[in-house]
Amino acid sequence: MHTHSDRSRESKIPGRLLLSLAKQNGLQGIGICEQDAFPDEMLYAHAAKLRLQLALGIEFSCKDSSIIGFGMDFSSKQRRGLEKHFSLIQKQMAEVVSLFVDRLRVWDSTVTLERIAAFAGKPPHPTFVLQYLVQERRMFPSLLNALQFIADENIGEVLSLADPFHPVEVVDLIHRAGGIAIWAHPMMTPIERQRPLMGELVEAGLDAVEVVYPYRENGYFGTESNEVLQARTLSLTKNFEILFSGGSDCKYPISPFAGLRPMLPGEYGITSQEADLFGFVFH
Repeated sequence: MHTHSDRSRESKIPGRLLLSLAKQNGLQGIGICEQDAFPDEMLYAHAAKLRLQLALGIEFSCKDSSIIGFGMDFSSKQRRGLEKHFSLIQKQMAEVVSLFVDRLRVWDSTVTLERIAAFAGKPPHPTFVLQYLVQERRMFPSLLNALQFIADENIGEVLSLADPFHPVEVVDLIHRAGGIAIWAHPMMTPIERQRPLMGELVEAGLDAVEVVYPYRENGYFGTESNEVLQARTLSLTKNFEILFSGGSDCKYPISPFAGLRPMLPGEYGITSQEADLFGFVFH
């Protein structure tokens, strides 16, 4: 219920290849949610040929959180508004990366936007900058070490986007488009905001929480294991009637933050029985 194709800014894998990889990995279905971008609905036909159930959606960047929407059918007006918002995010991301690279050049003058773009094969994103430092420049043994350096040197302060959606606003938007809303990787939200935000989102009609998620592999700074973070997520939900979701956040062939082996779709996720509870979003 949480993978990305090359329509997402941090992923390189074409959607058709991602579906084939999921099938080869023994999955019965897959959810692809693009980062602040509309998914490729032509993938439904390819999934049908593979006899693979497919849900397509969007992962919305929000203040201190991310909300995934599946099964949405936007009006022309809603779509135009989102296209404008997504274009603004792309522009801001380009500015953020430029500032990020300028700050890094104090430590390594060879780090340039042109070299990172050539390395990434698409417009640079902070993740590709870190990958360049690890895989091309060999400055750090892993992405997590590079991310820790960025935090220690206060370089990461340039990485936030201006004027993100409020997550409650996005839940409402998803519902008005007939979809379901999932709070993605809630333990990535600042700890002091987790319980208050859970209450706000449930009141807004949140449908599901992503309980199964590989935090250690996706840049979580804390020392807790994925299992401890899963238990903490479950504790957030104990007073609410809400569905559980899960996924790998696979951006194959991008390496995870912990280790260098690319994560495959299906390494983290939910069972087919659990997926049945999401009903109409799978085709």
